[in-house]
Amino acid sequence: MGVGHGHSNVTAISKLRQVDASHTRTGTSPGREANTAGSPNRCRALVECLRRAHRISRKTRRPPLDELVLTILSQNTSDVNRDRGWRALRERYPDWEAVAAASAEEVEEVIRPAGLGRQKAATILGLLARLEEERQSLSLDHLEGMDDGTALAYLAGFKGIGVKTAACVLCFSLGRDVMPVDTHVHRLARRLGLVPPKAGAVEAHEVLNDVVPSDLRYDLHLMLIAHGRRVCTARRPACSSCAVADSCPKVGVEDAR
Repeated sequence: MGVGHGHSNVTAISKLRQVDASHTRTGTSPGREANTAGSPNRCRALVECLRRAHRISRKTRRPPLDELVLTILSQNTSDVNRDRGWRALRERYPDWEAVAAASAEEVEEVIRPAGLGRQKAATILGLLARLEEERQSLSLDHLEGMDDGTALAYLAGFKGIGVKTAACVLCFSLGRDVMPVDTHVHRLARRLGLVPPKAGAVEAHEVLNDVVPSDLRYDLHLMLIAHGRRVCTARRPACSSCAVADSCPKVGVEDAR
């Protein structure tokens, strides 16, 4: 979707410039190292700009185990392939008990459309086997009784499940104010100066969930993904048509269009 250039967007960009200027005057940057009162304000201004550039819709809310498996299928593939793998899995097996009883080879073949079938099948079956052993139930509903930190650590304790995947479950299934950091969010956060230039995925998760106001984490996550896919691409980002180009420090950007 194209970027709007109306009065409202000009106002939003002006606010973003004002926040950036305040960081310049105080000699701070909007990453974790500064963690100033201006950082949340900058995030709000970013959301205001990006909201005028991209229309987003909230995801379907699923049970936590469904969301976790869907997110596993999404790793290193497109949304289209993820959804093809998900549909194939749900059409082949009536419930998670049937998936758990299937062979690794069979599950791998079923979810092949999502890519990395062998790796993802092993992660899914390992997850189900551990739930059956520890809880005698193929459900993650017990996450409801955990705080965010405990739930993230619990999920990340399963083989093949990282912080981003765990955060997706909390955000999209449990409705928690946790911001998942996928490859697009990570890339844009660095370019925008929201996290240190060399921040890894875990540090970026910690920084953004500290700096971004809780009520903005869900929407900013979706907006950064949309912006990363359409404008701020990994190679040759389209800075000339970017809604926040005038206030973006473009950290690490060497070849833009």
